[in-house]
Amino acid sequence: MTPAFDEGQLATGDGHRLWYAQYGNPHGLPLFWLHGGPGSGASLRHADLVDLARFRLVLADQRGCVRSQPAGGLENNHTGLLVDDIERLRRHLGMERMLLGGGSWGATLALAYAARHGDMLHGLVLRAPFLATPAELGGFFDTPQCWQAFAAIAPASALAPGRLLPWLAGQLASSDAQTCSRIAGAWRGHEQALEGRPNEAAEPPDEALVQRYRIQAHYLHHGCFLDPDALVEALGSLPAMPVAILHGDADRVCPPANARRLQQRLPGSRLLIVAGAGHDPFHPAMAAALRQALDGFAAHGSFDGWGACHG
Repeated sequence: MTPAFDEGQLATGDGHRLWYAQYGNPHGLPLFWLHGGPGSGASLRHADLVDLARFRLVLADQRGCVRSQPAGGLENNHTGLLVDDIERLRRHLGMERMLLGGGSWGATLALAYAARHGDMLHGLVLRAPFLATPAELGGFFDTPQCWQAFAAIAPASALAPGRLLPWLAGQLASSDAQTCSRIAGAWRGHEQALEGRPNEAAEPPDEALVQRYRIQAHYLHHGCFLDPDALVEALGSLPAMPVAILHGDADRVCPPANARRLQQRLPGSRLLIVAGAGHDPFHPAMAAALRQALDGFAAHGSFDGWGACHG
């Protein structure tokens, strides 16, 4: 992979330091790509999906994630502050305007930023958008499959609708290292099964995985600190901009209905339902679709001719 031409840590002023890195052409079109999770951290593999001769790609770890400090920190960590951090990084890096993209939770965060700072954007790229609705959260935690994944760890009282997520958040925030490691391993196994990925349970959970799920449980337990309906409603007031939405038709984590709902609220947006792709951003068909969208934008400043348009 091409090395970063710039890398650093930016202090937020309230106890956090944000890791960021820039790749590609320093004079290219700024593209800020937001990672999912919450809690996962930026994957450097995203640089492989971008024409680095045309783009100035910015990756960053959100508060408490991976290379940002303090790792796993929950204090001063909520969605409003993550939006502030995107704007803080945009100004720090001297980007007048930028193309903003993200997958899953990263798409949610991109929408939250656009609702507050839409004038700073050339456009949006949203892969497999997650809206943090009760139905989405219930589809992950309030199922017999999920309860079975945690049955050897959680008390029977937690294995019921609406009870497991608060228990997990409390345990990951305060329990001993061994308990947190067991929870992280079970969470990873459930996530892999839901996404149809190979079981990696033989790999022992490390502290980084515990921190990831500590952040994720903190956000999900609080409904990601946003009102999904209010967020979608706010999109009607965005300044006109090109928007590309991609979603796999086999996604079992974020329902494709999210993408269609967003397209209805974003006049002129273009939607591509990617056949055979699930939630994995690096599925060959999904990766190819994202490359095509970005290449088209780099060439024409729009997503015209890509996907299906909503008038």
